[in-house]
Amino acid sequence: MSPDWQFDIPSALLVGALLTLLIGLVLMAVARSVPDAVRPAVRWWVVATLVQPAGFVLITLRGGAPAWATVVLANALIAFAFVAYALALHRFFGSRARPAPLLAPWLVVVAGSVWWGLLVPDLTARLVVVSLAMAAILAYGARTLYRHAHRRDRLHHVVGLSFAAAGGILAYRAGVLLVDPARVTGVFTLNHVQILTYAVGGILPVVATVGFLLMGNERSARELERAARVDYLTDCYNRRAIEELGARMMAAARRHGMSLAVLVIDLDHFKRINDELGHAAGDEALVRSVERIRDCLRADDLLGRLGGEEFVVLMPNTDSASAVAAAERIRENFNALPLVLGDVLRPVTLSIGVAVLAPADRLFSQLLQRGDRAMYAAKNAGRNLVIADPMSGWVDTRP
Repeated sequence: MSPDWQFDIPSALLVGALLTLLIGLVLMAVARSVPDAVRPAVRWWVVATLVQPAGFVLITLRGGAPAWATVVLANALIAFAFVAYALALHRFFGSRARPAPLLAPWLVVVAGSVWWGLLVPDLTARLVVVSLAMAAILAYGARTLYRHAHRRDRLHHVVGLSFAAAGGILAYRAGVLLVDPARVTGVFTLNHVQILTYAVGGILPVVATVGFLLMGNERSARELERAARVDYLTDCYNRRAIEELGARMMAAARRHGMSLAVLVIDLDHFKRINDELGHAAGDEALVRSVERIRDCLRADDLLGRLGGEEFVVLMPNTDSASAVAAAERIRENFNALPLVLGDVLRPVTLSIGVAVLAPADRLFSQLLQRGDRAMYAAKNAGRNLVIADPMSGWVDTRP
């Protein structure tokens, strides 16, 4: 004879509340170790995982505690937790949420709980309104993730689908009650509608939080990788990255019989800026120079900083004449307008060396060295010049 088994909703709610609380405490403990860019999002997520259990505990007290606490406050806390999840996703993707789309459904939850929970008690009406309002908040969270995520991988789908599924279940409960109000006669009525609904509270925080943490770890890994490849001041590639990219582009150029040009750019008399205006102005001059150089480049061109005030541009599929023309455009751009350094307008000129891939170049360092020699030749010739390395460009000699 098989033993009787019965699902107890209050006990399940307490277990879900405990799991959510533990997740929130763990997340709060690791919040200080996450990158600064992610920390505001983690704080909002911690708020959600600490507030939601309180709402579930209050629900289990219905019948033994005042309705204002077990109905109004409980629903308000759970809805606020959903709002906090949505705000966390906004902060994670660097956008600021407009309060109205999140505040409006939360106010509907509170107002519906007060009206149909205290003033004019009506369980069906209250469950329909509260379910739809909470579903709207969850749908807003899913929309936030899919709208702002630049790349959507499995982790994004785990979190996004968790919110979408939870919102869909709440909307389903509202639809069932509109069609058959007698389906739920009490808050702990045991049927599939109620079990699915309370599963939202127990499963959403666990699944979504795991996905959220993994998203944060992935973001941290990408930022560390980017920090190893990008110059911290000018936000262009650093020397290590540009040499790796240059070697790849050089191999591709040889493989496809295409040309590859390198521009080595140096700011003339840069030391004077530091001496006369200070190092802060020198740093700003480097940042503004990079912005101006980028304005003259194509989408396929790559810009890197070799060190100090020296930069390099990699120009795929570019012959010598085109590379010299591009270098002249950059030089003339600087001649036309001074750099704005705080309140000071400072004229800055460039010395640019041009080198194009030649058959003798076996390593990218050889091509870069020829560009560097041409740049120093421009400096020795009086600065504010473009000089091309005399070696011929790449010629496809394949039969």
